[in-house]
Amino acid sequence: MDNRNINFFLRLSYRAAAKFRNFVFRKRLGRRRWSARLIFSIMSFLGFFESRVYLNTGEIGIFDHYVPRLLLNRWRIAENGTDKGKIFRWSKSKNSIEKVAINNIAGDTDWDISKSKGLPSDFVRKKLFSELLESKASDVIKIINTSSSLDLTFLEESTLAIFIGHQITRVPLFHDYLLRFFSIGYSKKLIDHSDFGNKGVLVRKVAHNEIGITYEQLQDNNANIRVAGGKPQRLLLSLIIASDIGEKIYRGNLHILEVPANSTDEFVVSDNPVVFLDFERQTILRFVPWWEIGEKDFWIFMPISPKKAIFYAKSKKKDGPIERDNESLVQLVNFGQYLSCSDAVFSRQKDVLERHIKLYANELKRQS
Repeated sequence: MDNRNINFFLRLSYRAAAKFRNFVFRKRLGRRRWSARLIFSIMSFLGFFESRVYLNTGEIGIFDHYVPRLLLNRWRIAENGTDKGKIFRWSKSKNSIEKVAINNIAGDTDWDISKSKGLPSDFVRKKLFSELLESKASDVIKIINTSSSLDLTFLEESTLAIFIGHQITRVPLFHDYLLRFFSIGYSKKLIDHSDFGNKGVLVRKVAHNEIGITYEQLQDNNANIRVAGGKPQRLLLSLIIASDIGEKIYRGNLHILEVPANSTDEFVVSDNPVVFLDFERQTILRFVPWWEIGEKDFWIFMPISPKKAIFYAKSKKKDGPIERDNESLVQLVNFGQYLSCSDAVFSRQKDVLERHIKLYANELKRQS
């Protein structure tokens, strides 16, 4: 087979992969485990050719949302008019609330840009996030938000789990803790300078934490040597760890938490929207020790609208997968948004932010 035939075959496989994926999600296929496995196998096979034929545009200077618009838009102030693209933001550093444009928040210029053969690569931005993960996760989140029951296919739930995994590792706070991890490992001579150029070693030492750094060490952050930069390594590890987290979350049990019908409260969403309730430590973790997921008893929460949040637990709740009358748990998830944020918490209502700031003021002061 000559190069022209190979390229034609690759382009054909690329289009076939997109069409097959769209067909599967549109028809909501994969309700049985055997059919889901078959679909996963076909998508994996076609996905191999997608990655081979992808053309890198090398575009730079683009604002990347690390909390995607598919989430932020669900908290926009209005559905039409001048406020359609606006949201209310509380800033921890400024201790103020203001109305801002969704286009310019929870992101940074070229946040998702990596390098390929020394050149800027937009594969993560365009292919992995925009075309694949975000577009399909948006469909799944819409199903949950518009349904009174919980009825997802295996494929839809696995997509949601992977989306949560990436939402954990994509944000600045996670990257900050990766730098802490690098610094502690380097200071204790557990990570060598040469390790940063070795993918296999980084995966073992950092993604799998074979060097045994603890959550408490990361919180103390008292390394003698501070490691900065390392964006290629951070981006690589965030993708690998996200995939691993997604698989572990998928093995758990999906639940929905709804704001009670008679409540005036609403969920808010922050620039670090996934909240971890640790039953062993009996606290909300500001940062997740990724190597403990699947090993310890966490409840993992992420708001998907002002009225609903999804959460995963290792075991099923005896009263069913949907929690509709638990105001205290709603408050706990909201508190987690303020506790775990890098700087910003968002809402469609200014008075909701104002009430929360007053309600959580003393606790946040103790945690700071």
